[in-house]
Amino acid sequence: MIILNFNSSLAKEFKYDVRAYNLNVMDINFNIDDEINNKITFSAESVGIVGFFVKVLAKSKVEFDDKSKNTWKYEYRYDKPSTNKYRLNKINFSKEKVLNFETDPPRTEDLTKKVPYNKKDYFGVIDPIFAVKKLFLIDKKNLDCDKKIKVFDGNIFYYLVMKKENVQIDFDSVFSNYKGKLQKCILTYQPISGYIPGDPNTPEQFKVDLYFGIVGDNYFPIYATTKGKKGIRLKMYLDTIQ
Repeated sequence: MIILNFNSSLAKEFKYDVRAYNLNVMDINFNIDDEINNKITFSAESVGIVGFFVKVLAKSKVEFDDKSKNTWKYEYRYDKPSTNKYRLNKINFSKEKVLNFETDPPRTEDLTKKVPYNKKDYFGVIDPIFAVKKLFLIDKKNLDCDKKIKVFDGNIFYYLVMKKENVQIDFDSVFSNYKGKLQKCILTYQPISGYIPGDPNTPEQFKVDLYFGIVGDNYFPIYATTKGKKGIRLKMYLDTIQ
């Protein structure tokens, strides 16, 4: 059920249901609370039959020092309880510049195979969660899909590029209570440095079809689709807004 509680001065929480072959495989929560408590949080958890066999948890948070959002901290943690493996990334930003970052446990990849960092990569960049807010939460007066944002996740510098397509669909799905016209935009991932060319775990071209609809004062993705590993088509449906 879609619960609507949209006010520009209040927190906004989005809950998505990710499906493969119409089976629920992951739940995603995205909470934008930067107007009140200076933070944004994200979590993803494998569920259903996938979660039964391979439990995966991912959590990210952004904490701004104040309302100006000039200085902030980003933290990402990935856990795979079945193997006791985890990854923790922390980054400090100031005025869209990477001040410092750390990874626990340290990465073991062969650095000679990676595209090396460049000094200019550290400037004009933000974290993945702040980038999602800038890309996805759009004023309903103008669906501005033409955006290019440089991102650093603690390992790879990359661009997220979004473009508007001249395509609308009439959306009506049993997996969402939202019904109506949606506008298509395309999001692509373009690595800059820190990645290994040809590595399937960091695809050099990654595309997501996003379909935006209006609720309250904003456009945001109601539905999205992309190809996951082994070519499996993944579909994401907006479940709840609070």
